[in-house]
Amino acid sequence: WYYDAVQYAYDNKLMDGIGDNLFAPNSTLTRGMMVTVLWRLENSPVTDYIIAFEDVPSNSWYADAVRWAASAGIVTGISDTNYAPDSYITREQLATMLCRYATYKGYSTTADATALQVFDDYENISPYAADALAWTVSTNLINGMGDNTLLPQGNATRAQTAAVLMRFVENISK
Repeated sequence: WYYDAVQYAYDNKLMDGIGDNLFAPNSTLTRGMMVTVLWRLENSPVTDYIIAFEDVPSNSWYADAVRWAASAGIVTGISDTNYAPDSYITREQLATMLCRYATYKGYSTTADATALQVFDDYENISPYAADALAWTVSTNLINGMGDNTLLPQGNATRAQTAAVLMRFVENISK
């Protein structure tokens, strides 16, 4: 189900493999990886914004992406001083980052919050992510898990992220 999305993400230089010609579609994505994907989608802008995240070394592969995304209001840390770049990204964090990116680009992110109530686990959605998840669900960027759940606090896989990115570029950013 994810082949076309993975190929799209790879061909458009949004996501790389993990080495040895492997993509690892069922592996989880980290917060550092996700912010790098959005940074690449934005053509890797350079900024001199000073970030206060102590866990983002200036020479790390994701530092420029975090710097740009923090300056644009797309990401916040898990605290004022920690971004947690190596932590796995949840599906609701993915939705939130993507929604903030869409807002940054000037795209409409309005959605009906009742769109989430069709999922059996909608009460597990964190309050900060509700609007973003409503937008991603109502625009068909994020789908349920097939068992009538959204799994908002579950980790996003690389394949799921590639599919969301392809849908975003093809349907929202045009």
